[in-house]
Amino acid sequence: MKTKLMWIAAPFLVLCMSFSFGQEKTVTGNVTDQNDLPLPGVSIVVVGTTNGTQTDFDGNYVIAASEGQVLRFSYLGQKTVQRTIGASSTIDVQMEDDAQALAEVIVTGQGSGIAKRKLSTTVDVLDSEEIDRLPSNQIDQMLQATAPSAQIRMSSGQPGTASIIRTRGPISAASSSTPVIIVDGVRVDNLNSNPSLGLDTGGANVSALADIPVESIERIEYIKGGAATTLYGADAANGVIQIITKKGKAGRSTAFFESRLGVIKATSDFLKYDRTGEALFEPGFSQEYRVGFSGGSEKFSYNFGGSLYKDDGFNKLNEQVRRTFTFGYTANVTDNFKYQGSFSYVSFDSNLDYNANTSFSRFGNFEGGSYGDLDAMTDAEWAAVLANSNEVGSLVDITSNTSRFTGSNKFIYDISSSIQANATVGIDYRTTTQENLQSNAFQVAIGVVAPGTTDQAELARVIRNNFVVTGDLNLTHRAETDNFSFVTILGGQFFRTTDRQNRLDGSGGVDGTRKIDFFPTQSASDYVLENANYGLYFLENLGIYDVAFLEFGGRLDKNTSAGANTKPLLLPKVGLTYNVSDHDFYRDSGISDIVSTVKLRGNYGEATNFARPFSQDKTFELSPYLGVPAFSFANPGNDDLISETVKTTEFGVELGFFGNRLNFSGTRYKSITEDALFTPVKPPSEGSQNQIANIGEVENKGWEFEMRAFVLQTPEHQLDLTVSYNTNENNVVDTGGAAPFVVGGFNVLGSVVAEGESLGFLRGTAAIRQDDGSYSFETNSALGKTFAPKFGTINLNYSWKDKINFFVSGDYQYGGKITDLSFLLRHLGGVDNTGIPEDLVGTTSPFNYVNYFVFDNDFFKIRNIGASYNFGDVLKPFSSVKLGVTVTNPFNWTAGDFDPEATGSGIGAQNGFASGGFAYGTESAPRIFMSSLRFQF
Repeated sequence: MKTKLMWIAAPFLVLCMSFSFGQEKTVTGNVTDQNDLPLPGVSIVVVGTTNGTQTDFDGNYVIAASEGQVLRFSYLGQKTVQRTIGASSTIDVQMEDDAQALAEVIVTGQGSGIAKRKLSTTVDVLDSEEIDRLPSNQIDQMLQATAPSAQIRMSSGQPGTASIIRTRGPISAASSSTPVIIVDGVRVDNLNSNPSLGLDTGGANVSALADIPVESIERIEYIKGGAATTLYGADAANGVIQIITKKGKAGRSTAFFESRLGVIKATSDFLKYDRTGEALFEPGFSQEYRVGFSGGSEKFSYNFGGSLYKDDGFNKLNEQVRRTFTFGYTANVTDNFKYQGSFSYVSFDSNLDYNANTSFSRFGNFEGGSYGDLDAMTDAEWAAVLANSNEVGSLVDITSNTSRFTGSNKFIYDISSSIQANATVGIDYRTTTQENLQSNAFQVAIGVVAPGTTDQAELARVIRNNFVVTGDLNLTHRAETDNFSFVTILGGQFFRTTDRQNRLDGSGGVDGTRKIDFFPTQSASDYVLENANYGLYFLENLGIYDVAFLEFGGRLDKNTSAGANTKPLLLPKVGLTYNVSDHDFYRDSGISDIVSTVKLRGNYGEATNFARPFSQDKTFELSPYLGVPAFSFANPGNDDLISETVKTTEFGVELGFFGNRLNFSGTRYKSITEDALFTPVKPPSEGSQNQIANIGEVENKGWEFEMRAFVLQTPEHQLDLTVSYNTNENNVVDTGGAAPFVVGGFNVLGSVVAEGESLGFLRGTAAIRQDDGSYSFETNSALGKTFAPKFGTINLNYSWKDKINFFVSGDYQYGGKITDLSFLLRHLGGVDNTGIPEDLVGTTSPFNYVNYFVFDNDFFKIRNIGASYNFGDVLKPFSSVKLGVTVTNPFNWTAGDFDPEATGSGIGAQNGFASGGFAYGTESAPRIFMSSLRFQF
């Protein structure tokens, strides 16, 4: 019976389908804004279907649809328009500005977001358009010169190595300045230093920031200041980098393929000897291939991205390969329930050379004078050195292999029209294996064992597995009356980190094997850190007449690393914003035509840094000695140890002139780190080990200025310029009576903590010439700040008809000091006396005139220059074809003859303090000449 009914129904269904298709027709039209200017990229969707398209550069569109169906036109910053298809095949649309949509929304904590005009804090934002045109493959390189108030300094040109990131000055001598990093609501591993059991390669430590995927990023928010970071966790005192990935949009499905091909060339501007470049540098080739597709309907949208990157470095040793896969999606399960998910996988393989603090570093040895004056060598002498260098380089075997998986699941449920629930659960798992094989042949080549040695090979293998799980649940309530608005966020969060490291060492081996079992002498060590944080947070944003907004809230946090004696921390925040120009009387006045926007803001907030886990505990070590267990003291312990608290107050103003064609932002901030964690050196007479304690106070204060000018804004030409200028005054107010102590460098020339000085300032003996021509030697002289107190960025962007785009980005700093350790080593070896008075050379120890090795760390660097041309749809079936070229690190201007960024020695202690005050023994970031060709379907 069912079969008969199907045969009867089939012709009817075919007839119905034929009838429906018979009504379909081609609809065309043009979309403009309220000023009758064409709008390219407007999304047009047939409501209830997956059928969609976009307008071209002239605002024209073509779509197939049927009479009676509804077309929805949507565009960022414009009110959504719907038109029902009638008998006409032409539908032109004029869209209107949507002030509410134009109000940029910032995701505060894990809530659903608050309009930026309502916030009393400042947030640096990088959108997808800016991200896509940058050639960077690392998140820190991407933010360099584009985050107006951040200092991001690449410490080495080696693949995937750590950078020094800071904003608003150094706040702690006990921890890294790297911000917390959150991807789609999930905390990720942000280790930006050598791990506890890491390889001793002399520096240039591999960073976890190098393998955070940068493909498919919708926007990046750099959030700073105590009031801004209160809701992100008790350890967010250094700020937060929040990454939101693409999830696709409703409309026509699109796909793209992009190839990037380029040449990598060493930056030789700062070499003392040209022969160093001859020995080590060799231009390399880079290639990257990206694919992606996105689309969706009203119910479901998706975005997929994949990439493969490979280069063979700028020298004769380095290589890196990076494979990335990302997927994001949104599902409107019901009218009230939405699910957003994202996950990414990254595989990153690279090899490194020795750097800085090891005698194996070829670069350090060449530039540090270990071979003497390279320029003074005869050709025959140099040929012998060059041959040995090439042999050593071919035998260096330091590898790093990383796999990373990050997944986020966000559930959004509208309980009512005013209450929304958000739940986020996600993980970040990163596993890294690093190996350093010193073969017999390598050791013979560098001269540490006799020729013919076959049983002294050494292998070190470090495996680090880091797992982070994040969970968050919050409620957002929104309400409005005639004169007041309310946004209330209440939530709870936890995140747990497990860091497991294992190190295996083998020695006495033969060449040809990487198996630890084949080495006669073996040793193993391990490191385990498990840390959990639990917090409750609350934020209220009260709007008054839609012009003033009062923020208040806080976070109650408990962290397991703080010890049993530490109570949960209550971190409050309060802020006030007054949008003067939003008053009706102001808009109606003549002054609004000149001063279009006036916004005043101020806030206070607290954040914190914890001591390293178990720092408060009295611990012992159990090590074998002569085959039996042997106990020894490790950490003395401190039952009174608590976290250090950073209290920040800031006031600011934002001004817009001439219809917001010219915009200024200024902020004055002051932060105090109370109960600062210092580890002073115990005097030998006490007979005890050093112990971290809450004995200090650190102050940071300064100004942040940003100007953005839309110089040209016509239908064909757009030109905008952004310039920032920042100042920071850092001072150690109190050390609790402790004597000055070294936190980096050396005792004779170190980075020091002392009362009344900048954190990590340079100190040593200075030779001061007297009136009679003699010299006085002033011990423990302050030689300068390692953190440049003045810095900023500059960005220029020009486009013509959305076809041609040209951009330049750069940054600068001045006012700080840095030690040229390579020069010091050359001088100690009797190779280089440049700039040192003759009557000092040979008459006293060079450590009595270390001031002659300290220089200004001023620089101005152009980070990126790029241009692109969009050919549009001239090459069918592609909807657009874009050709681009970029140059990375093309120009450098520095106060000295060396690179003040290339610190080389790295950050030895896990999550340790880094001053960056020593330039030594590593290559600068290379120049990259890149071409790109992108096909859009």
